[in-house]
Amino acid sequence: MSEDDRAAKAARAKAMLKKRQAKKAGTPSGSTPGVTSPISERAFSPAPPEPAPAPAELEPEKRDLSDVFIADDNNDTSWLSSLTRVGTPPPAPPPTAAVNDPSTPVSADFTSTLINGRQAMQLQEEINYFRKENEELNLKIERLESEKAESQKAANSVKSENETLVAKLTPLETAKSDWVKRESSLKTEMDALRANLAQAEASKSNLQRTETNLRAENKNMKSTLTELETAKATRISELQQSEKALEELRRHSSQLEQQFQQLQADTEASLRNEQQTISLLVSEKAALTSDLERLSDVESRSQETERLLAEEQLKSSNLEEHLQQLRAEIQDSTTRIQTLEATEKTLADKTKDQERQLQIANGSLTSSRKEAEKHRRRVRELEEQIQSDDRADRLEESLKNTQDRADEIEFQLSKLKQEHSSLRSERDELESRIRTHSEGENEWKSKHSDLHVQHKLVESQLTQTISEKETLSQDKLSLQTEMESTQKALALLQEKLSDAATELAANSRQLQTAQNEAKIANRRAENAERAQKELQEEGTNLMHSLDEMRPKIVELTGAKLALTEKVDALERVIQNREVAIGELEVDLEKVRSTFEASEKRAQDLLSAREMDRLSSQDNETELQKAYSQLQAEFESSLASVRSLEADRTIGQHEAMRHMEEVERLQQLTSAQAEELSSLHQELNQRQSDQSEEKSFLDGAQNEIESLRQELALRDEELEALSSFPDKPHSLKDELNDDVLSSLKLDLSSSQSHIRSLEESMFLAEARSHALMKQVTALEDQLAAARPQLPSVRSFSPLGGALPSRPSSQGSRMAGSHSHKPSALARSAIEHNLSPETRHKRKASLSMLKARIDSELAAASVHSQANSRALSPVQSVSSGDKGSIAGSRARSPTGSNPLYSQHRPRPQFLDDSHVFWCSSCRGDLVIL
Repeated sequence: MSEDDRAAKAARAKAMLKKRQAKKAGTPSGSTPGVTSPISERAFSPAPPEPAPAPAELEPEKRDLSDVFIADDNNDTSWLSSLTRVGTPPPAPPPTAAVNDPSTPVSADFTSTLINGRQAMQLQEEINYFRKENEELNLKIERLESEKAESQKAANSVKSENETLVAKLTPLETAKSDWVKRESSLKTEMDALRANLAQAEASKSNLQRTETNLRAENKNMKSTLTELETAKATRISELQQSEKALEELRRHSSQLEQQFQQLQADTEASLRNEQQTISLLVSEKAALTSDLERLSDVESRSQETERLLAEEQLKSSNLEEHLQQLRAEIQDSTTRIQTLEATEKTLADKTKDQERQLQIANGSLTSSRKEAEKHRRRVRELEEQIQSDDRADRLEESLKNTQDRADEIEFQLSKLKQEHSSLRSERDELESRIRTHSEGENEWKSKHSDLHVQHKLVESQLTQTISEKETLSQDKLSLQTEMESTQKALALLQEKLSDAATELAANSRQLQTAQNEAKIANRRAENAERAQKELQEEGTNLMHSLDEMRPKIVELTGAKLALTEKVDALERVIQNREVAIGELEVDLEKVRSTFEASEKRAQDLLSAREMDRLSSQDNETELQKAYSQLQAEFESSLASVRSLEADRTIGQHEAMRHMEEVERLQQLTSAQAEELSSLHQELNQRQSDQSEEKSFLDGAQNEIESLRQELALRDEELEALSSFPDKPHSLKDELNDDVLSSLKLDLSSSQSHIRSLEESMFLAEARSHALMKQVTALEDQLAAARPQLPSVRSFSPLGGALPSRPSSQGSRMAGSHSHKPSALARSAIEHNLSPETRHKRKASLSMLKARIDSELAAASVHSQANSRALSPVQSVSSGDKGSIAGSRARSPTGSNPLYSQHRPRPQFLDDSHVFWCSSCRGDLVIL
């Protein structure tokens, strides 16, 4: 558009403004009787009169509702934005002196025609002006309706995402019941096994740290969800404020009756939709909180199962150590048995030698006896010969020698008998010792069988833990998929919020142009300008909410990376555990084979011991030493068993304490449920009050429609009166003038009644907005009543403008803890990226951080100035009815202090946020 066209349009606008001011100054009020007074010709301007409009044009137009929302290509209101704002000139003095001046004699017929022509011209100008204003308002309404439809689409998408989350949570509930059953079975197994809890304290502390980290991450997720809900609530409040602005604009166009009716129907439909969306969002909020609690319970149970798995692994390691000790003892016993076998062999050889010596001694005895008998025979023969010969002396000497030899042999026999008796006693003692050792071996066999049974139980528990580990890995994968879906949903919501921000910026520009038009047009446009300022403030609110969402999204990305790294670490730990379990199974098979071989050897040795019944003193001393060692080991094992029983009692006490804590938490949840039910009852009561106010509004609208019909009838009568031909002044004309003045009085009274009804409607809407604010306060109390969410907010860029939600405060506190990088800062996904993309990612994240810091600094500077401008409902709810009436009676020339104090905040991608990287090519990816 050229400057000449703009100047021409500006001149036309000024001329129309002057005509309208002259019209306002020249129209007679309902109380002045100046309608029938004579009017001189000099009171009128010498400009040629415009042709009177046809009577058909004054009839109310019957248009379709869809025509209101169709944009007209001929309406170009962009030229008004280029005009400078000019103050309203003082109204022209009413021409009462010229009208009542008797020095200008004019006929009554001429004055009546002039009055009718002037009124027709004024009515035509008003109709044309209000048509243009109505078309501009229709454009604004169409834009606001498009914004409303887009916000409704966003709400529907969020609702669908919530439904998908609810559908995904059903398998988690089934998994929860399975985990409860498994937990009961694990408790029974825990009572059966003797847990070594003293060694598990370090692992328990590590698991508690991981539990706190996971809880912090869950709190971050909850905070992000609550912030999304607050963003929804702010969007709904913005829609309500936009609807309020629409209603104010509709009050300005009160003379256009049919269009006002259509706009009022639109406001009713939008109010119904907003009430439905509010109820849906409240229900979705409750469902999301319950789902998040269920997720936290499932995660806590998974952590408990991991802790139990670690304890069972410690038990298995202890059992392995015990098995190794048993193997060492078996090896020692085998070596001792081998030494005993060697000693037994030596003793058997000695006994055999002694038996041989006994046999030799017996043979020598028999031979000596035979020789003695021979000697006796020979003695007899010699005695017979002595009697006959002198050889007796010789024979006596030989007899003495043989007797001495026999005595020596008998002495040797007695010695051999003594040695045989001593060997028999030693044999009996060795047999008794062998019996005691066999009994000890039977006891060790029974202990070994008990250990074998315990080993089987441990193997069954290992299989159960492996199956539970697999189920946990499946649950972990499902949780990962759910996390990815939620992150995608967050990304979509972020895109939608950015689109809404751009649309709000465009709407703010359009509303500024409309504000300039309204200020130039009339005093009522000041209200439209105030509505546009409120919409601008709502846009800044949305930008603030977007700024609050951005650090949360960065925190979510960091939490996502930490979770992926933790998942990878857990997978590695599970693989290592599987490898260790396989090695343990191989070792168990080897131990079984060696144990079976040792059993076979023991059976062989027992059979050999039953065959051999002799032992020695050296074996006895060695067996006594072995017995003392075994007794010491048995006493040490008894001491370890007693310590394990003490640890078991400690663990039972801890389990009882945990059960008491669970009962206390259940009582707290029941109390919170009762508070929530009471809050729901209060909310239902407020909704019933709102429905009553809505019925009152419907009655007021019906009265307005009836008054409009009466106005249409009166307008038709006026048109009929104005269409009469010029006749000489008579009594009938005077009666017509009286009727016309009475009709004008009725019209002004009906207009005042319409204004009063509009004022009552505005008060009812203010009351409904106050009730909505109370509903949001109740929701804040409900969120504060939950013990999972902390109640301290880390930072608030809006200052004291908006009421801080406890849920968002808890999310900020949890987010401040999650800013610290953990030990698992780099994930496998980041390692898989190329170095160029990693560098781009790092540079973009640093840029985003710098932009957020600068915007937060700018927001903190202007937080005090924007504290009142950021809560549009507060001016209605906190004040009384007088404040509302005072806002209407405010002068049009007075400047708004809120608008003067408000300063524009730094926008995204302006001159202060231009970043670049010398080593990167192409565009930087922000996230």
